[in-house]
Amino acid sequence: MILNKENLKDLYQNAPCGYLLMKDDGSIVNANNTLLEWLGYEREEIVLEKTFQDLVGMGGKIYFETHLIPLLQMQKEISEINLELERKDSSKIPVLLNAKLVQDSPEDELIYRVALSDMTQRKLYEEELLLAQKEAEEKTKQLKQINEELERFAHSISHDLQAPLNTITSLISLYEEEGLSENEEKIKEFFSLVATNTDRMRMMIRDLLSYSKIDTKTKNLDPVSLKEVCQEALELLHADIQKHNATFDIGDLPTVMGERSQLVRLFQNLFSNAMKYRSEEDPVIEVYSEKGDDFYTIRVKDNGMGIDREDEEKVFEFMERLDTDKSIEGTGIGLSTCKRVVENHGGNITVCSEAGDGCTFSFTLPLVEQEENVRE
Repeated sequence: MILNKENLKDLYQNAPCGYLLMKDDGSIVNANNTLLEWLGYEREEIVLEKTFQDLVGMGGKIYFETHLIPLLQMQKEISEINLELERKDSSKIPVLLNAKLVQDSPEDELIYRVALSDMTQRKLYEEELLLAQKEAEEKTKQLKQINEELERFAHSISHDLQAPLNTITSLISLYEEEGLSENEEKIKEFFSLVATNTDRMRMMIRDLLSYSKIDTKTKNLDPVSLKEVCQEALELLHADIQKHNATFDIGDLPTVMGERSQLVRLFQNLFSNAMKYRSEEDPVIEVYSEKGDDFYTIRVKDNGMGIDREDEEKVFEFMERLDTDKSIEGTGIGLSTCKRVVENHGGNITVCSEAGDGCTFSFTLPLVEQEENVRE
């Protein structure tokens, strides 16, 4: 195929990139069909009617006048400049600009040839790549958390879980070596110690399983009534409530976005904790909420024995028990489970307390998607 004038014209007008000629002040003196199609303009609407500054918006105009034109005047050529052109319908198209001084007109006006490449697809690829990178980083973070949790579980099994097992083993060895006399009190004491340590093992295994079943990331959140969640938690704790003569004051709680079974576990653990670490008075537990822009803050307040301020963060650590009252049964997993549930819902949990003055646990949960469903 012989390249003639018509062929060259067609190559210019319908090239896969946009071309234009502009003066030193940005006035457009010519543009190819490709660029016109990209922008949605007719030729007469741009050529000799608009400046390049008109096509790049206010921010681009400032950049053009303070950076691009001075650079062109100095270097006669610029390469690989990322810009956004504004179409006739005001939508944007990302482009890569290359420009070069091609001639001086007889009137000594500078003329620049500008080549523009459509970067829309490349932008999409870059965004997909960034998203994939972000997801990979999130997966790496989750794997790191899982490994840390596995290490904590291993420590729990090797140390905390073996402690009652070692006690039982020692008692059995003692029995094998010395036997038990016919003293009824000694026999009762022996079996009581075995039962106590067996119960502790059972409780630890139960709490460990409960903790492990909580997903590391809650993906599907649905509207959940916290009033119904609290009612379910109270029903599960009915025997303890009767035993400790506990009183619950449940306020006007909202509907939030959450995973129901996890939220029931959250309130069940907080209520159980309030009754377990009660003061000499009968337990009184209040539950109320405050609305924020994106989250509700839920508060669970009790009149229990409280904790020292320096221990307020420590109570949420896995398998952590404070030196309050060793006679109170517990595994140190309940509040760390609460923390995990709240963080899985994108919130955070804190406690405010003073020794002997009760505790107030505060945590955040996301609002429902539509305002009309926020309160029942």
